[in-house]
Amino acid sequence: MATNIDIQSTLEMLKLTAAAQVEQFPQYAGHFANYRLALIKRNIRTKMGLAFVRGEYVIAVESPAVVRDGVVELDARITAWSQRNRCDTSVRISDVEWVS
Repeated sequence: MATNIDIQSTLEMLKLTAAAQVEQFPQYAGHFANYRLALIKRNIRTKMGLAFVRGEYVIAVESPAVVRDGVVELDARITAWSQRNRCDTSVRISDVEWVS
């Protein structure tokens, strides 16, 4: 599904854009440092509206594992930054393809 892109430039541009969207909030300083590049596989809507469009490159980070009753379960979700909604969004891992 991925096309030929400059992965590093795309990743850096998306991180810079996200950082600019939240620059007035000091709690976001360094927030995107560990985010990687991912490709969205389908349109994704949230309560805030359309968050991602199929074929869109986004920055995302693996979500921590879920612990229930002292047992670690694999979390089948990631956290991706929605530029449209200007917030982190929980996305099913099956709806993205890691690029970097």
